Amino acid sequence: MTGVVLVVGAMIASLCLLQNEQPAPSTIDTTVPGLGGPSTPGSSTDSGGRTVGHRVGDVAPVFTLPALDGKPIALSDYRGRLVILDFWASWCVPCRLSMPSLAAMAEELGEDVVLVGVSLDRSEVDARSYVDTRDYTNLIALYGSLSAARAVADDYGVRGIPRTFVIDREGVVRFAGHPNLLKRATIEAFL
Repeated sequence: MTGVVLVVGAMIASLCLLQNEQPAPSTIDTTVPGLGGPSTPGSSTDSGGRTVGHRVGDVAPVFTLPALDGKPIALSDYRGRLVILDFWASWCVPCRLSMPSLAAMAEELGEDVVLVGVSLDRSEVDARSYVDTRDYTNLIALYGSLSAARAVADDYGVRGIPRTFVIDREGVVRFAGHPNLLKRATIEAFL
């Protein structure tokens, strides 16, 4: 019975996130502890005078975080490839429901697409355990520390998870939203 309640609760939370981008108070809370209130538009610009931010059409904020293997990964490492950037946590039921389709889509689309996941888990052990028990061979899971991951999430205006961004070959945000709203055709349009 508990399993059924959890599955129904997860489905309700996913539907709420699909419709409102925020879960209703009576559903599972997937807000990320420690992140601030509503995002405010950034006023920074890059050297070309383009707005750097998390909205579609903005240049994506740059960051570097260690992968779970300790190797530092910078978003700029993937310039020239399409990046699916997903913010997730192992404790987040909607994240666990959406990750398989993101991983499958990235794998089907081939080497021109890279799936980067920033874990907002409370510990690296939790993130590692989740990734190690699944076959997400094409997921580049980043963590470093909770405060470092939260800083990147804050730069991207993430207030609840899962939250996914598609960043094109030139580093411009082309999609921002719940991963269930991301369609293969959206990604293919930028390949």
